[in-house]
Amino acid sequence: MRTITEALTHRVLLTDGSISRELKLPDLNLDAARDFFGATDCAEALNLTRYDKIVAVHKAFLEAGADIVRTNSLRANPLTLRDHGLEDEAFIINFKAAEAAAEAVDSVPGRGRRRFVLGTIRDDGWDAAPGAVEAAVAVQTEGLIAGGVDGIVLDVLPGVGRIQAMLEGARKARAKLNSRVAILLQRIEGGPRFGPRTIELADGIVQYRPGDARRAAWLDSALRDGTVNLIGGGSLPEHTAALNRMLRDRAEDGYRPVLGWIRDESEVDQIEPASSWVSFPEPRKTPIAEKISA
Repeated sequence: MRTITEALTHRVLLTDGSISRELKLPDLNLDAARDFFGATDCAEALNLTRYDKIVAVHKAFLEAGADIVRTNSLRANPLTLRDHGLEDEAFIINFKAAEAAAEAVDSVPGRGRRRFVLGTIRDDGWDAAPGAVEAAVAVQTEGLIAGGVDGIVLDVLPGVGRIQAMLEGARKARAKLNSRVAILLQRIEGGPRFGPRTIELADGIVQYRPGDARRAAWLDSALRDGTVNLIGGGSLPEHTAALNRMLRDRAEDGYRPVLGWIRDESEVDQIEPASSWVSFPEPRKTPIAEKISA
């Protein structure tokens, strides 16, 4: 699987756990005034002040078996950073978030498969006009793409009228940088479905489910029904390691399970093995099949 889009189209992948929880560990010796610019609830500021710690957290989850690491950028939007007086630093905060994740991926052996960096952008409930949302998301997307992400995922709130503006902002930023990075929408279990126009503007859907190694029966059901293509890595690296083992045990080739709808339509041995993910040919646009959300 040469691109993140192709990988999510064919396999159930494992992402990292909670970076914010890891950053709260006392042995990191973080200082509110020095490391957070006085804004202790803005973990994204650490991309600038404690870059090494961000890289270390990403590496811990990769070493535990994560296929994808998500950037420390959920709330690094200018509209949110404004509350901390950091809106003018939005581009560089996102750039460093992507750079830290990419550095971690490059430094941890893939053990036979490629790892990916997913740039995260969250709808933070902004009280702003569509044009302001579009412009803010564009700045954030530019920073993430310039920093080296393999894809952008928009964690949106369906039905509140900001999805189109967020998609337009991300698409315009991608065009400005002449990039082909995939722009994906995230859908959680039980969440509203996206309309045809919304799906048309995106490159695919990430069917995300929080991972819990204690819920083996749920995992088996999700894999069987094809209702997931990205499993969260729990809260800590040890949770990610347990989920990595569970997914390997359930995979046809010992790496990651093939999505159910593909298994129904193709012989498993015709699917590109996960062990070939280390290849890097010219990327191509491959929409994630909506069949996985049907």
